[in-house]
Amino acid sequence: MHRFSLPLANGGTVSGLVNLVEAGPATSQYRPLMVGLHGGSYSGEYFDVDDKHTAALASTGLGVPFVAIDRPGYGDSTPFSPIPKRSSNHEMGADWLHNLALPAVWATYGEPQGCNSVVLLCHSLGSPVAIMAAAKLASEEEQAANGNTDGPGHKPPRYPLAGIAMSGFGSVDETKRQADTVAALPEVFKYPNEVKNDMLIPDGTCDPAVYAHTDRLNCAFPSREILDIWDVWMPRFRGEWAAQVRVPVLVAIAERDVFWKGTAEAARDFASAFTGSKRVESALVRGAPHNLEMSYWAQAWYGRCFGFALECAVEYALLA
Repeated sequence: MHRFSLPLANGGTVSGLVNLVEAGPATSQYRPLMVGLHGGSYSGEYFDVDDKHTAALASTGLGVPFVAIDRPGYGDSTPFSPIPKRSSNHEMGADWLHNLALPAVWATYGEPQGCNSVVLLCHSLGSPVAIMAAAKLASEEEQAANGNTDGPGHKPPRYPLAGIAMSGFGSVDETKRQADTVAALPEVFKYPNEVKNDMLIPDGTCDPAVYAHTDRLNCAFPSREILDIWDVWMPRFRGEWAAQVRVPVLVAIAERDVFWKGTAEAARDFASAFTGSKRVESALVRGAPHNLEMSYWAQAWYGRCFGFALECAVEYALLA
């Protein structure tokens, strides 16, 4: 993959990685643009660790273009202005993704590549941002269908969302025990490399060669990304955001996830929140750690997600 940087309509920048794949004779007639959203303390580089742990393998093999976005404040993407008290890190991120980043990425890498839709591939704290953005899009599509396109927030959709795949995120929280610790952290902090490895890819869950990339991939990030999950997201996500999503959803919970309860029941509980989605799949990945994409399960998970994305693209074309 190679780095990119795009100007945004607000004068800011979105950066990340891109793997463009030209359509060939064997390419699916309907193919999506896959867009990766990383979690906290990583950038878009999370989706391109090395030659073995990268979305580029499935992207190139299946002919599906892939873009990994750096969320605001990561990589060269413009940071947020101060977050208003009435808002949260994830709500601001969703506004940025929906109104600025996805329209720019789609116009640059989706339509020109002959893609018919966008599918989001989310890890950890990238997931609430995607869910909120999908809820915003569903509201706009409904308003447009009813002929109401006047005023703020009533614009026709600017990117054709067809699905969301998520790992490293759920609804049965295992992290409350860390709340006091996180609240005492500085506004921006960085995990020590060893602590991060022990939490996210513990010994025995990944190729030891992956640990050589920990320092390069490790990013400072705002503690509010975690605090807002407890204070804003958890009390409101079912009715206010997840239930408003209309596109197909794929949820995977890792059995050894340090942040979320790793059971099939917990995966189904999270999936049950998407009551308005056309189709919802949930899975427990047995033995796997939080960072699926860096683990022994990486290629299997990427293969599953890109297959899901192709299925979503066909559904979007023929059944929408």
